[in-house]
Amino acid sequence: MNMSLDAILKIVREFVERKRGKSVQTIGASTALLRDGYLDSFALVELIADLEKHLNTRLEDGALIPEDFETPETLYNRLQEL
Repeated sequence: MNMSLDAILKIVREFVERKRGKSVQTIGASTALLRDGYLDSFALVELIADLEKHLNTRLEDGALIPEDFETPETLYNRLQEL
């Protein structure tokens, strides 16, 4: 996928702010999204939908797994492999 890490960070930050009502000031490339409570398993499905919208593509079912959302950088690296 042709998207920068900064673009992924922006999508994640906007999602967390909009859906979770959490401060996004501290979300960086190495922020532990699941461990630190920014995302949960239910939010992952919604975030995938946001990613598909921004990427203007459809991701195959199972293309992204919870471990891919460990950090924004992990997500970015996984998306580069798709």
